[in-house]
Amino acid sequence: MLDLRPHLGALVLSLCACGGGAAGAADHGAVESAQASWCQALAKTSGATPASWEHMAACKAVYPTASAPYLRGMAKCFVARKESMGDKAPDAGLLVADCNDEVSFKLNIDDSAFAEAIDARCERASRCENAPIPDCVAAVKKLEGSQRALLYGVYNAAALHTLSECLKSSACKPDEDGARAACYKPIEDKLRWFP
Repeated sequence: MLDLRPHLGALVLSLCACGGGAAGAADHGAVESAQASWCQALAKTSGATPASWEHMAACKAVYPTASAPYLRGMAKCFVARKESMGDKAPDAGLLVADCNDEVSFKLNIDDSAFAEAIDARCERASRCENAPIPDCVAAVKKLEGSQRALLYGVYNAAALHTLSECLKSSACKPDEDGARAACYKPIEDKLRWFP
C-alpha cells in the first residue's frame, strides 16, 4: 500500500523568512495576522507584554509556512498550557509538541483547499511508483483528519505551492518516502518561529 505520510521527524523550531510567492497567496493576510497572535503568545508566556518583548519586531517580520488556523490554534493552546501548568510547565519544545498534536487533531480539513498538493503528490506516486492517480486520491480521502492535517492542513498556500512544485519536479528515487520527505523538510523547518 502506498504510504502517504511524509517523514515528520522531530519537531523543528526555526527562523522563517518570507518566500518569494508568499505575498501573492490568497491567505497571506490571514497568515500575517495569525503570526502576530503567535508572537503575542510567545511574549505572554515569556512574562513580557507584547509592547515590551524584545523579540516582537523580529517575530512579526517572519512569514512562516504555517496556515492561519494552525497558528491561531497553536497560540491559544501554547498560552493555555503554559498558564495551566505554571512553574511546572515543561520546556517550550514539549509544550509545542503537545499543542501541535492537539491543534492538528482539531483542524477542519477541506481537501479542496489542498487540491494542488494532493494532485502533485498523486501525480508523483503515478510517475514514480506506478500508483493509479484515482487510487492515490481515494487513499488521501480515507486518511484521518489529523493525518491530512499533518500532510496539508498545517501549511499555508505559499508553502503548499512550494511543496507541490518540489513533488512535481524532483526526480524519482529508490526511496520515495525519503524523496517526499525531502520536499516537506524545508516547509516543516519554517512552520513556526521561536527566538
